[in-house]
Order: sequence, then C-alpha cells, then structure tokens
Amino acid sequence: MAKKKHVKMQCSACKKVNYYMKKSKGKAQVEKKLDLSKFCNLCRKHTAHKESKK
Repeated sequence: MAKKKHVKMQCSACKKVNYYMKKSKGKAQVEKKLDLSKFCNLCRKHTAHKESKK
C-alpha cells in the first residue's frame, strides 16, 4: 500500500493557505509540486493553488 503525504495548497494571488490534501509518496510524485485551480474564499474566484512548504 502506498503511503500518503499531507500537503498544503496556497493561493497564488493572495498567498493564503486554503486547502489541505493528501499526496502519494511515489518517487515521480514527490518531485513534482501540485498546481490546481481551486476556489479561494478571500479572492472570491477560482485561482491557481500551488503546493507550499510545511
């Protein structure tokens, strides 16, 4: 069974951490950072959210 890593998703516009997700710990997945379009409550629109440091 693959282990999961908890990551924080940060809005690229306002820099607020809005989402917490789980990510697989595979070698290919660890090197790449997630970049998803999510809704930001502060900006009130869909913006790019990137994986941030802990």
